[in-house]
Amino acid sequence: MRAHEHAEEQSAGRPRRRSSSGAGHNPEVTRMLSLQNSVGNAALSADLSVQRVETDEEEQQETPRRPRRAADRERQLSQAFGIRIGPDGRGPHFTHSMLDHIEAALRNLPLEDLGPNEHLVAIELDESAEGSTSEYREDDQSVAIVRPVLMGGVRAPQWLYARMNRGNAWQRRRMDQGAMSAYPGVSRAGDRALGVRSGDREVMGGVSNALAHGNLVEWTVMHEVGHSVDVLTAWQRDLAHEERFGGWQVYDDSEALDRVAEAILAHAGLNTVNPAGHERAVTTLTSMLRPTIAATSVGGANSRLDRFLQRYQSHLDAPTFAARSATVTAFVRLALAQPWTLPDGGASVLDVNGRTFQVDPYNTWVSYLTDQRTQHALSNYQFSNPREWFAEAYAAYHDPQPGVRGRLRADVQAWFATLPRQRPTE
Repeated sequence: MRAHEHAEEQSAGRPRRRSSSGAGHNPEVTRMLSLQNSVGNAALSADLSVQRVETDEEEQQETPRRPRRAADRERQLSQAFGIRIGPDGRGPHFTHSMLDHIEAALRNLPLEDLGPNEHLVAIELDESAEGSTSEYREDDQSVAIVRPVLMGGVRAPQWLYARMNRGNAWQRRRMDQGAMSAYPGVSRAGDRALGVRSGDREVMGGVSNALAHGNLVEWTVMHEVGHSVDVLTAWQRDLAHEERFGGWQVYDDSEALDRVAEAILAHAGLNTVNPAGHERAVTTLTSMLRPTIAATSVGGANSRLDRFLQRYQSHLDAPTFAARSATVTAFVRLALAQPWTLPDGGASVLDVNGRTFQVDPYNTWVSYLTDQRTQHALSNYQFSNPREWFAEAYAAYHDPQPGVRGRLRADVQAWFATLPRQRPTE
């Protein structure tokens, strides 16, 4: 059953909004306009010239089907969808404009993924978060909605957040930049050293723009609920390795990292050089690939990785040694630099026998089947790690826009259509 078949019909009435000429009475808007003027942002100016600001008074306007107070509406929606929407106690409340989009998103989802889902108890506004991205928090089974940070460190007020559109290329670029600012390994200097051109990196679009449309809040809600469904179905544990789901492998211990080291050496043609020392070479390289120290292992002249590669110098002629050493160095450096944000996911450097390797945003080595990204990716973000693969696929499957679901493989669509929502026995 879909949530819209169970919940009360959404109100057709919308609150009247004051024209932008009254924006000066709203301190948040004044800050936004000051920031806009200081940076000469024509795009934001154009948006604000046609956007009308909801005041607190207008946010409380009552319609036949909508309570006057946002807190009352949160309780109404909580009852309709079977999860808490809004604070547990004295925390911050959503505005009506945000609740409009939260409600719209939840109506696209199966009711079974909401109230009956033991891994999702709440959607709440988090004003204390240091970052700028919303997230599903498995420990307390909640979706934390975080207002994005705009230029100058200003957080988007709720009225502006509620209007952000992933289909607007300029807005999407700003969203991508905000997200990438938190990722290790991404910097202007680092990109120059890697040969990554300005503008090459994308998060929400890229290999496909299937999900690069529509309201940001609505996508966020569907995506984050998807994380809870991943936990509910044990998808990452039991199914992520299957070809139809991207063929993910996770290398989170020494034995698994040995396989990464083997793949790198084979890719560079060093696995058959000095066979007697190969096992020790794998062990040594593995120790340098641990994500917590890998960046220091490959950085600067005469790095640990450079010294490691010297063991092959006496077994190869100078040009061959230089070329194969460069292959290893380029591989490790790019793998640490969020290659999934690039048009090909870094496959031109990181593909080994049809599998692309990388260190994900959570600092874990992973790999996936390169052709699955090329043929079926919904966004660059989907192939950042297994968790995001599922959440993006879930959001796409339930996206109301025609054609979005079609980017998924037919057998993936069939799996979602008959999704087992009972967690398997441990």
